[in-house]
Amino acid sequence: MKKINVLLIGFFTCFFSSLVAQDTTNFQLLKSITTQADFFTTDNQSNVYTVKANVLTKFDKTGKLLYKYSNKNFGNISAVDASNMLKILVFYKSYLIAVFLDNTLSQNGEPISFDKLGFIQTQLVCSSNNSSMWIYDQQNLQLLRLDQNLMPTQRTGNLSVLLGIDLQPDALIEYDNKVYMNNPGTGILIFDIYGTYYKTIPIKDVKQFQPFNGRVFFTKGTDIKAYDLKTSEESQYEIPVKEFKNFRLEMGVLAVQKDSIIQLYAPKIQ
Repeated sequence: MKKINVLLIGFFTCFFSSLVAQDTTNFQLLKSITTQADFFTTDNQSNVYTVKANVLTKFDKTGKLLYKYSNKNFGNISAVDASNMLKILVFYKSYLIAVFLDNTLSQNGEPISFDKLGFIQTQLVCSSNNSSMWIYDQQNLQLLRLDQNLMPTQRTGNLSVLLGIDLQPDALIEYDNKVYMNNPGTGILIFDIYGTYYKTIPIKDVKQFQPFNGRVFFTKGTDIKAYDLKTSEESQYEIPVKEFKNFRLEMGVLAVQKDSIIQLYAPKIQ
């Protein structure tokens, strides 16, 4: 396995696009956000969204607090998908409820009850294009795509039967017209936008992952690694933080969560 680091070359060039020798001094700290967040995510403008119990908070990439959202009626927030920063998806797994928020974290429309839609074991939810969403239905062991009217438009069928595997997925993401579902026992399953199975990235026990710019970045232990979707090559990336809980990559920014802080880094332009 190749061990490498990355450097941004040129303004607005994709982060992690050029490979250089191990040298963590190539990073500069932009900002530190003090937070006791359970987890966080980002959008494509490098805004940071932190979650603590039932509170969602939005910061810009300079660390300025912008907005907060909370709804105590639905319990704690299980997942946030900010891939569309104008229509942020918030999922409350315990209550089988999802809400959409606008870019000011104001609720957009009525809450969505998966229970009332007949999906009583919805385990995972993520945004899709055209105001749609994907859900993983544990009852029938299948992925479904719901359109903006909450009508199913694609179904995978029983994936346990189709793929011959035990399914216990813990994360779901759509990116660049592909759907990624992490199944720790077998790897990251990839589907096309129609729900057709494509391939499995054979990396087990992944704790966190993010598709980005032709690769799937993931954590294993305290390392950030990447799987190249074209070559199937696995690489390890050196970053300026040795111990961290979570990470996110956006255009020109690496966000890393430690125990009580989120640090935002950019590569130095040389």
